[in-house]
Amino acid sequence: MKRVRAEVLVLMLYVHSVSTQIKPKLKLTPYSIPENRALKQALGYQEDTYLNFTELTSKYKYTTQEHEVVTEDGYILTIFRILSKCDQVKQHPVLLLHGIFDSADLWIIAGREKGLAYILSNNCFDVWVANHRGNHYSRRHVRLDPDTDPEYWEYSFDEHGTYDLPAMIDYVLAASQRPRLYYIGHSQGTTNFFVMSSLRPEYNDKIRLSIQLAPIAFMGNITSPILSIAAHGLEPIKSFLEAAGYRELFAKDHIAHFLVEFLCQIAPDLVCGQGLALTTGYKIGSIYSRALSRSFGHSLDGISVKDLAHFGQLVLSGKFQRYDEGSEGNIKRYGTSKPPQYDLSKITSPVVLMAARSDWISTLKDTETLRSQLPNVIEKYIIREKYWSHNNHLWGETAPIYEFPKILDYFNRFHNYNSPSSIIPHN
Repeated sequence: MKRVRAEVLVLMLYVHSVSTQIKPKLKLTPYSIPENRALKQALGYQEDTYLNFTELTSKYKYTTQEHEVVTEDGYILTIFRILSKCDQVKQHPVLLLHGIFDSADLWIIAGREKGLAYILSNNCFDVWVANHRGNHYSRRHVRLDPDTDPEYWEYSFDEHGTYDLPAMIDYVLAASQRPRLYYIGHSQGTTNFFVMSSLRPEYNDKIRLSIQLAPIAFMGNITSPILSIAAHGLEPIKSFLEAAGYRELFAKDHIAHFLVEFLCQIAPDLVCGQGLALTTGYKIGSIYSRALSRSFGHSLDGISVKDLAHFGQLVLSGKFQRYDEGSEGNIKRYGTSKPPQYDLSKITSPVVLMAARSDWISTLKDTETLRSQLPNVIEKYIIREKYWSHNNHLWGETAPIYEFPKILDYFNRFHNYNSPSSIIPHN
């Protein structure tokens, strides 16, 4: 208790010391504060909580390259490449893309023995770890300033799939001089893939195999009470925030991120564990407290208000459809009064779906609807442990037992086939 009181006192002094530095930037990214690593060290933060991707990989003796990708609409994205220590790297590169409120850090924060990006690199894969527009690694544009230009934040996962993912795939294939790659997405990272492969079906030929962890397309059957209720309020909240000039949620340097990070250090299960339990179906204790503390130093990364509102529309409509701009807006953008649904029949590349029994967001019912509309599902793999929910795929202690060997097995099997379609599906 004395330690907690001391930490709170130090926090109060820090917030007071930076209060004069907090300035709304046209309210697009309000109340930013500078990072203070010395303070975090004084408060006893785990070092992995605040190290960035390159620093984390370097700490664990991996060499990382940082690459810059520019999309067709001018967004500047960052991709990290983990250089394999193997003498002979396996033929096809692997591209990983995180979910909502996350970044590339998601794939390594579990540590050297449990981080999927590390495990893939240890198994001689050419690993590329991506960041979509809006998070702190990819918060740039050739023309727009995210701090002052509302236009920068006028996107949802539709643009992630239409522009970001194709640009990153083209870059990785050019750099690695390979015709196809493996893809792994988590949560929104799966949504982006489904959007891309349906709207830009030519990219199916560039995918060797995709692994979709906690797949998100249909959301009409989510079982999270809080998110179900929140979905009804997202559109009016979006309108209110945009009218007030707010377009970004949870910037990495926002004071809200700092407070969540701090609270997860002193009470990880009580604060962040309960937060996940109330929204995703997370079971307290299924992820170690120290792992939760580390993870929330990196989660709650920036997204646009419109991105979150688009997911709310999926919940309310029960359809996997493009952003509803209203009748007039839809006619202007799509040529119809209602937003068109994504045509999943165009996703011809081989897909593996990995879902969890207790996931309140990527539910088994919605996953089955997705599976039934995809033409080339190799397997729908269900993790039936009662404690496994949305975030256990990457942060959980048992992911290297139940899930990662399955991923490696699939990649190794596909490596030995000239034609991915020769793998027999077992839906």
